[in-house]
Amino acid sequence: MAKLGLLFPGQGAQFVGMGLDFPNSNVILDLAHKETGLDLHHSISTGERLNETLYTQLSVFLTSALALEIVESLNPKYAGMTGFSLGEYSALYASRVIPLKEAIKLVYNRSLLMQAETLKSQGFMAAVLGLSATEIDAALKHVTTGTVVCANYNSPVQTVISGEASAFESAESILKNLGAKRVIKLAVSGAFHSPLMENAGIALLNYLNDVELYAPKSPVYLNTTAKPLNFNTLKSEMSKQVYQGVRFQQTIENMVSDGFTHFLEIGPGQVLAPLVKKINPELESFSFGKYSDLENLKGWLTTHGFIQ
Repeated sequence: MAKLGLLFPGQGAQFVGMGLDFPNSNVILDLAHKETGLDLHHSISTGERLNETLYTQLSVFLTSALALEIVESLNPKYAGMTGFSLGEYSALYASRVIPLKEAIKLVYNRSLLMQAETLKSQGFMAAVLGLSATEIDAALKHVTTGTVVCANYNSPVQTVISGEASAFESAESILKNLGAKRVIKLAVSGAFHSPLMENAGIALLNYLNDVELYAPKSPVYLNTTAKPLNFNTLKSEMSKQVYQGVRFQQTIENMVSDGFTHFLEIGPGQVLAPLVKKINPELESFSFGKYSDLENLKGWLTTHGFIQ
């Protein structure tokens, strides 16, 4: 039997103009401006500062929220969800763990804390192609010029590493000698999902202590555990997620084990659906991030029996 899971993208999926074609875009962007003081409409429409963590995270989250609103209006049958890094907050919002206004403030504060850490230390992230995560994990233990770890477990042949800038050249050399096809530096401002972000994670937990969360209406598979959230430990896992790896491949594999057969990516870009196919070519996936794709979305959901 077909079983649908929702996917929400993270930082890196942004593009100029994203979300502005959705009917409610001005309402949600005005709400975000009121809560944070950031002029996201200007940033999204012009691209100015859009790639700065402080603007990127909220912009991607809000675009996902706008796309989700359209998806929910179709009343599709879905059985669970996950998000990639920042996208986990979109998933928590979609599952009613946190209301929109509080989610905006939470994402804003998370990005503030993460951006502050990037200013303290020179970090990097890089995609490694052609080696398994197990091989990469073992190889990185031989890097002696600084901290570097696996940050994003994307697919069987793509893993992102993260760490101190001083460690990049050594890591690149070791991985290429081991057989990596490419080691590609990413255009990000810091070493996200690495120990360099631990202080941001600790500060986030202090912030979360004053935030009220609600039991999920649908299972949310977490980045840190690759399993459905345990409500009693959720705040702790949200803190760890800032400085621990995003276990996306393991999450999709666990969801497949739990019977998921189809995945709908909701938000900007088309990042996660292709990764799903690399993890398991038999899985069906669709990306919805532009209002102009609404008829195609309806067709895909109808074809696979998720809406009448």
